[in-house]
Amino acid sequence: MSQKYLNAFSVPISILTGALLVSAPSKSFADQLYFNFDNDVIIGADGDYSNGVVVGWLATPATDFSQAPALFKWQSVIAFPQESSQSQWGGQFYHRMWTPTEIAYDYPQPNERPYAGLLELESFTGQFSSSLAQKNWLSIGVMGPASFADELQTIVHKITGSTTPKGWDYQIENQVTFQFAYEVDALLNRWQAFDNSEWDISVFNHTMAGNFRSQSSVGLTLRWGDDLAETFGQLSSQAGHMGDYASYANRYGSWQAYFRMQAGYRFNDLTIEGDLPYDSPLNIENQQAQASLGVIWAFPTWSVSWSFNYYSKEYESDVDDWHGYGVISYTKVL
Repeated sequence: MSQKYLNAFSVPISILTGALLVSAPSKSFADQLYFNFDNDVIIGADGDYSNGVVVGWLATPATDFSQAPALFKWQSVIAFPQESSQSQWGGQFYHRMWTPTEIAYDYPQPNERPYAGLLELESFTGQFSSSLAQKNWLSIGVMGPASFADELQTIVHKITGSTTPKGWDYQIENQVTFQFAYEVDALLNRWQAFDNSEWDISVFNHTMAGNFRSQSSVGLTLRWGDDLAETFGQLSSQAGHMGDYASYANRYGSWQAYFRMQAGYRFNDLTIEGDLPYDSPLNIENQQAQASLGVIWAFPTWSVSWSFNYYSKEYESDVDDWHGYGVISYTKVL
């Protein structure tokens, strides 16, 4: 990759990185660190959404945003006024990649999903109560060779002995991305289960807009476990987002299992519609559906979660109607 590309696409991310670091005082910076790993190895194949890595932080929950750094205080005004019991903010780096099903070919595959890599820096604010939650995210990123997806996948596959990817010369070309996302969750009912556990059911809307993807979805969440009122709204349809469970866990540990499903309409998708060095006949699939099933264990100083995620095909001519990947997450309170 030429130095020209690195200079052109690293400047916007560097600016936002600096803003996050400068605006975050030591009191609120890295109160929790978290790591997410997405991979489709659970279904035994590469292809479509292939891999994701997240490194992020969350500030300790507060009663409002009065003590938040300026960047997050400004971002918090995007939400509608609500009677919130907790406010929170944070940021993350997120690297993702998409590939065709067969990655051993060293030539274009016009009828398959193209190679695409995305590196993003994202800021987050949220307001939470036991029955209503609002969250929003702002992100800037780069898609294309400047995301270093080629180099990352090649190294990982060499270490693991997996198939060497040979088609990254034909990936989506460099483009800076800008995204905004908003999500609201509303409780329908919560009731006592057995052995001091609870059930609850809620509805949500997740909407994102930007040149990477624009989509609006509605969905339903069913949870079973401990501390459901305290952790309401921590689950999210925002890719890579890690909720806060350790702050509300009891000394003996808390747990919950969940099922989440949604359906929506997608307006654009840069991983399919972006510029390519060859002609591609693919059209995005506007009708979208997703479902996830997961478990979370949390203690006052750490938490871990695992989920399996299904999503419907993202371009019309995809021969597979559904794809899947697993996510494992770890949070450490500092």
